[in-house]
Amino acid sequence: MTRQAPRLLGRKQESGRVDEIGRSAIEPVPGDVVDPNGREDPRHDVAAMDGQSGPVGSMTLTVARGATWSALGRFGGQFAQLAAGIVLARLLTPADFGILASVYVITGFSVLFFELGVSSALVQLKDVTEQDLATAFWINAIGGVLFTGVLAALGPFVAEVFNQPALRVVTPICALTFGLSFGVVHRALLARQLRYRTLSLIDLATTLVGYSVSIVLALGGAGYFALALGPVTASALLSIFYWAAFPWRPKYFICRTSLPRLWRFSGGLLGFNVVNYIGRNADNLLIARYFGAAQLGYYNRAYNLMLLPVQQVSGVLGGVMFPALSRLQDDRARVAAGYKRAVRLINTATVPLLLGLSATAPGVIPLIWGGQWEATVPILQILCLAGVTQCTTSSVGWIFQSQNRTGLMFRLGLISTGVGVVGIVAGFPFGVIGLSVAILISGIVILPINLIPACRLIDLRAGDILRGNLPCVLTAAAMGLTVWGVPRLLGLDVRAAVVVLAQVAIGAVLYLLGTRSFQRDTFDEFVGILRRMRGRAA
Repeated sequence: MTRQAPRLLGRKQESGRVDEIGRSAIEPVPGDVVDPNGREDPRHDVAAMDGQSGPVGSMTLTVARGATWSALGRFGGQFAQLAAGIVLARLLTPADFGILASVYVITGFSVLFFELGVSSALVQLKDVTEQDLATAFWINAIGGVLFTGVLAALGPFVAEVFNQPALRVVTPICALTFGLSFGVVHRALLARQLRYRTLSLIDLATTLVGYSVSIVLALGGAGYFALALGPVTASALLSIFYWAAFPWRPKYFICRTSLPRLWRFSGGLLGFNVVNYIGRNADNLLIARYFGAAQLGYYNRAYNLMLLPVQQVSGVLGGVMFPALSRLQDDRARVAAGYKRAVRLINTATVPLLLGLSATAPGVIPLIWGGQWEATVPILQILCLAGVTQCTTSSVGWIFQSQNRTGLMFRLGLISTGVGVVGIVAGFPFGVIGLSVAILISGIVILPINLIPACRLIDLRAGDILRGNLPCVLTAAAMGLTVWGVPRLLGLDVRAAVVVLAQVAIGAVLYLLGTRSFQRDTFDEFVGILRRMRGRAA
């Protein structure tokens, strides 16, 4: 599913889907084919459109350039999200965030059916016709109008289910994001040309505008309406910018021949996303229904903060790795090598952030969000530990989708969802903390369930992945324990700003030194990546 799916300030969008699509050409097939300028031409050559000399070409360079711009856009958006989150956390109450998190349980589930996975199918298919693009466009356009109307009508029902009268009005407002999201195919076409600079600038601009709207409304006393109207504004701007950046227009309606082509891939992906979403949001549903909006606000904010490094780093690589692996899908040795490297980079970048955040949470949360959010601290500490396994499981979808095995992905999703739901039910009697511990345990169980079959598809051993990332996890764990324990041994106030800043600085130095000492190849690789990113940005 592409990111032009309705923008929500909710969470748990990591469902094995593709965040950004990036096949760089549309191969010539019978029928109309779209060229880079949006004109019809049935004779375009794939290599010419790629700017490469062959079907593989300089894949490493292509991935590196795409990852560079994706990274710049992601990190810019991440900074904006952190900054806006700090401001909004001080202007609004936990209950305000809880109200929006409640409605996002419903709208987030609707997103899956709104897009149906057809845009991801446009990536995996080796040839895509104008009819395919038009079919995908009209499915999303018609679905957006329908979902807006249905969700608006369900407002009173949603309010009653969650015992939150405010949802009668908030639900229809949030539903507007569906009707305003009509740039899915345009984003796909931009990514096919590898125009990651354009995509990154569009994403960053709309993110800044959306959060700015929320902050201005919050300052004006709009309360939870500020959180609802910001994403609606961003969704509308996304569609406008995509249409302006790529002048493609649908020339057909829904075509019978295109539907089965798209569905062969998207059907399994949709099934996986549905069961995965249920498993990942059962906790939100239970907290909203039985513990109230304030508790959901604490939990949701903690989960969002935990997911931030996982989604940002995985999203940067996922936006370019999935199309790259799709091209190389018949060369399993190269797919396996690329996947091992990507997972190692993800863990090296995200695991220390998660463990460091868990160690410093007692001081970080009051410092950035204010004292009213202290109840978030123990929840965040547990969820950050749970996030370590998600650093790896967040990437297995690349393999299933690039190998066109979304059916297997769906079946494994059923098993994983079952494990997750059982854990959540077991932890429910112990409150929000119990649910957090249940997510930690179930994540450990789910990791091999997904990783082992995925690795077998590309003739790779799951044990090789785990052993390759063990030095990173041990180094980050040693750093986290040091940062957590030393201030307490010295009797320092872990809530003092100067102590928090010292913890962060010392933790960063310790991890860098540990990585340089015990993972020199990985350290040198990251230094090289950062230098290339700086050079290309300049």
